[in-house]
Amino acid sequence: MSNLIQSILVNPQYTTNNIDTQQAGFYQISPNNSNLALRVNYSNIGLSGEIRLNTNVMPNVFQGNNGSAWVNFNATQGPQGIAGKDFTNAVNFNNLGSNIVVGDVVPLASIFATTYANVAVDISNVNIRSLQGGNYTINSNLTVDSMILTQNSNVITLTSQPIPYSWDFTTAKNTVPYLKNASVDTLNYGWGETSSWIVKQGASILKGQAVRLDRDSVSSSNIVITPITYTTLAGANPFNTPFNILGIATETASSGETCVVCTKGITTVLCTNQIASGFSPTIDIPFVGAYGIVGQNGGIFCVTQVPTVEYIKAGYFLESGLGLANSGNYALFYCNF
Repeated sequence: MSNLIQSILVNPQYTTNNIDTQQAGFYQISPNNSNLALRVNYSNIGLSGEIRLNTNVMPNVFQGNNGSAWVNFNATQGPQGIAGKDFTNAVNFNNLGSNIVVGDVVPLASIFATTYANVAVDISNVNIRSLQGGNYTINSNLTVDSMILTQNSNVITLTSQPIPYSWDFTTAKNTVPYLKNASVDTLNYGWGETSSWIVKQGASILKGQAVRLDRDSVSSSNIVITPITYTTLAGANPFNTPFNILGIATETASSGETCVVCTKGITTVLCTNQIASGFSPTIDIPFVGAYGIVGQNGGIFCVTQVPTVEYIKAGYFLESGLGLANSGNYALFYCNF
């Protein structure tokens, strides 16, 4: 048995004119360099624990000596183990609907409602939030879509719908019961142009009442709304009396509150019997299109004869019949000043 002498060789590329003689041993780049590389090559010494690169076989293979034989380092495939869980049978992907409650607190705009899949359980549910279009409430309890979703196998398309809305008065949507509010409704319809305003401090407005613009009594820079009221129209004219009508209030509101006003279009008006002299009112609305005039308390009354004094025209009635314009009644009306 030969004696092994530990040695450190310099990288052969620096010492032998780039000729590598394939000698085993420890190598370093240059003398006193701390980087060492161990190289093994073919050997037939056969020491227990020895490793070698057997170059007598193709392809070359690393071997180790166990004291009695050389054993290949190459790994061999062992027996097949028990199959693990199949991901397709362990995870269930759910597209959540608007009526499905999963109990998760999901950050705003996140699509996945489940942060990870737990395949340790029998079935791990991955909840994915669905897309749906929104809508606007544009006329009391009437809603219209603001976003329409369409799809094919590759793409989901979101198409926004135009606002202001183009009213549809065809088929069953042109009947008085459909267009007119019940007297108990909190908010009257405004089939046309509407706007929201603040009620003047100290004022109160009833739904169906005619209103006008005014300057607020508390903050003089604010434009607000107030009911149109007057005592007499004798001698009055639009140049010295605030006759300019904004529209018909669609809800009841008080000082400082918000009120929606129908400025042009179809709504429901509050009829009144508080009428100044110079008019020939009637509680019977003879035909659709009969003029509606603003009364002393901001309510609307019907006239069929030309007034002898200045008047505030609110528009015309859209229904006809006996007693429809009785004080306190509500009538379907078209705002047109």
